[in-house]
Amino acid sequence: MKDKYIIGTRDSNLALKQSQIVKEKLSNKFPEIKFEIKKISTTGDREKDKKFSEINVEGIFVREIEIALLEEEIDLAVHSFKDLPTKLPSELEVAAVIDRANPLDVLAGAEKKLSKLPEGARLGTGSLRRRSQLLAYRSDLEIIPIRGNIETRLKKIKTHNLAGVILAAAGLERLGLEAQITEYLSADICLPAARQGAVVVEIRKESTNLKRILKKAEDKNTALEVWAEHAFLKEMEAGCHAPLAAQSIIKNGILKLTAAAGELDGSRTIKRSISTKKLELNSVKKLGRDLAVQLKNAGAVEILAKEKK
Repeated sequence: MKDKYIIGTRDSNLALKQSQIVKEKLSNKFPEIKFEIKKISTTGDREKDKKFSEINVEGIFVREIEIALLEEEIDLAVHSFKDLPTKLPSELEVAAVIDRANPLDVLAGAEKKLSKLPEGARLGTGSLRRRSQLLAYRSDLEIIPIRGNIETRLKKIKTHNLAGVILAAAGLERLGLEAQITEYLSADICLPAARQGAVVVEIRKESTNLKRILKKAEDKNTALEVWAEHAFLKEMEAGCHAPLAAQSIIKNGILKLTAAAGELDGSRTIKRSISTKKLELNSVKKLGRDLAVQLKNAGAVEILAKEKK
């Protein structure tokens, strides 16, 4: 076992905060080991003015970090799991789910709740999933595509004449920006993205000692919920920017996974749920795959094909 490990992360306030959470959890469990954070610039951070669809690179927030991991410049990489492609380089793996904050979406920076906003209100989001579900809830809304870190998106409320923006609750809470939250959106209105709010650590597969360390900092039920969502997304063979949603919750010894796919104009949404009492990794992954098959058979394939055109 090494006495020092280097943590690689994006150079954004939220990414650094998440890396600090991982560092503190590991340092508390293993005070004899030193953990250092190294900032790495990514394509997604540099191309701030482009829409996700305009950047023809999968894993735009992780690619450079994975290269640093493969070249052994860092020992472990901290990611928002939502940013990771479902297929990783063969030499790498997600070793542990270290933390998960509130997975819901929120309406931020608005003067009124979503149901009370005036007709034709302009809302900002870069997410096709959010766009689809918001228009399904209120077809009169005007959805404005925006990008940037959390602070930048909040500023765009004024610069883009928006009524508010839709963001992940997790990011605002981790940065201490809860005061900006107008309303937490229920999963019935806006089902979260698969893996939203989850922070994971990626390592080289050969780092077996490090994997054992990381597993000791993982909460089993949280990990099972996240892996069920991940298995669903992977089976759908869609990227993290597709109009797909998934949320898994363990309650009273039962894991329930709900997922949805929606037309970008909100005209059609396919939503299904599935449950299991078998709370172990292979079972919840199978559950995710089974739900993906259900959605595909119900018409999700056609919805996703339209989005790719």
